[in-house]
Amino acid sequence: MAASQLKETFLHLSQHSVDSVQNGKAFTNWDEYMHVDRPIESKLMEKMDEIDKAGGGIVLLVGSAGDGKSHLISRIKQMSDWGDGSFYNDATASSSPKKTAIDTLKEALVEYKDENLYKTSKKLVLAINLGKLNALIDDKEFKTDYEEIVNSSLPIFDDDDTTPPINTERVKVILFTDEQVFEFYADSSSDIPVASDFLSKIMDKVVTETIDNPFYAAYTADIAGGVSPKDPIILNYELLRIPDVRNTIVQTIIEAIVRYKLIITPREFLDFLYSIIVYPHYDEYKEKKEFFEALLPSLLYCGSENMIQKAISKLDPLKQSSTEHDKQLSVLFTSYSIPPTYLTEQQTFELPVELLKRTNDFYANNGRDIERTTKFVFRLKHLLSYHTESEVYKSYLALLKGIFNQDVHKMQEIYDVAAKAIPRHCGSYYEKSNMVPLNIQGGRYRLFGSLQLKPEPIKSYHSESYKNEFLMRFDMSWKFPDKPVSLRMDFQLYSYLNELNRGKLALSYENEKDLTFSRFVRRLVEKCNCEQEITVVRSDTRVLELSESSFGDIQLQ
Repeated sequence: MAASQLKETFLHLSQHSVDSVQNGKAFTNWDEYMHVDRPIESKLMEKMDEIDKAGGGIVLLVGSAGDGKSHLISRIKQMSDWGDGSFYNDATASSSPKKTAIDTLKEALVEYKDENLYKTSKKLVLAINLGKLNALIDDKEFKTDYEEIVNSSLPIFDDDDTTPPINTERVKVILFTDEQVFEFYADSSSDIPVASDFLSKIMDKVVTETIDNPFYAAYTADIAGGVSPKDPIILNYELLRIPDVRNTIVQTIIEAIVRYKLIITPREFLDFLYSIIVYPHYDEYKEKKEFFEALLPSLLYCGSENMIQKAISKLDPLKQSSTEHDKQLSVLFTSYSIPPTYLTEQQTFELPVELLKRTNDFYANNGRDIERTTKFVFRLKHLLSYHTESEVYKSYLALLKGIFNQDVHKMQEIYDVAAKAIPRHCGSYYEKSNMVPLNIQGGRYRLFGSLQLKPEPIKSYHSESYKNEFLMRFDMSWKFPDKPVSLRMDFQLYSYLNELNRGKLALSYENEKDLTFSRFVRRLVEKCNCEQEITVVRSDTRVLELSESSFGDIQLQ
């Protein structure tokens, strides 16, 4: 008998479900239960209060598809005394086959034209995607008639994404893009100072043992109805109920966001939860062949049904080579059951009894399934105790923490990393401060220009009030008489520079691969006074100075 009720309940989370896309018109019992407060909710209420005090106006709620605008609109309707006509949620649709979405929007916003804006008593919350807003304020007629809305919105599309939108008395702009899906605790002593209140609370909603939790109700109903305790959906739900498992899921997603620029929305996260609980081939599931493949550790690290799964698959512990991993795998591969000391007492206690029993049954199967069993138990241990395999990731979090706290030692540290990597990026391991490699680099000789590199303090972009408002990158800058030379540092560039400084060979194609750093080095080269002096480093590391004398002669010393 299949876990039909639990599967059906999790189906609500899938992107294939009708519940995955909201229209902002109704807040159902399901929405009510799954709702998790976010800081943007109170920000929207504050802006609406300001519009109330002004006597009328418009609030632009700007974001991307699936980020929760419709859900938020439905929620606010319940809490606000603004009527249904004060909320415009479908800003991508046209009201007529003969009209574009932009034409329809302009009709809906007539009250907020410049000529009407300070006369109207009407109030509106406009939920709109970034792309549609960009098209709207780029419309020639809209630019003329709605100048205040256009001017308020323009900073959103500025190259400097730290420039906030302009709020006026009657035009307010709120950005979903200002918020991260996780928090950064710059005052934390932990080497992993990140967490996600939002993602954690959604999973808590799914597993909490209360009568009004539809997931727990379906789980208990399936168990009472005789569903096998070895059913993969039952086992996955029981694994998700373990706090350490939920912590690993959250931390792994955050690591994927930082390292791989993963962008997730609430809709995608809900679909992800469905994908790690319900095996894609559940209806044709064969226990002997697919027991391990249908369980959460495998679906988390090997799944490809969801974009979050695809990113997390890069963090599969089996793909991370280390001596410690080799030791663990060799012990697991030569065992006849889960080694007694491999999991802690607490971990063994929390795991489903049937999962442990069935895993040991596979171990005892004369080694036929030893490879599958070993991989599963190895992943299971990592799921029960999160730790990153990337020292560079931990180092970058520590760097961000220092930058946010204006720690000058951390600032100097990253400037030193960049300075050391400059010659290595161009294939030279000559180490001398204030030297920039020129574009002419040969096998026997390497040419350098002299340049005084004076770093400036780094400005950080984070909020003291909201722990989820920050940027995961920062801008470095070197001072020069005419204008500074800047470099935008993010995890991907930081990782590349660290690889160079640890001895990785800079191959010719990598100058093109990392165009950001290449352009930065070229700007430094332009600052060098190569007409007066050039340093030549021979393959035997002997240094020669090529310079121009007072009378125009070229001297080589």
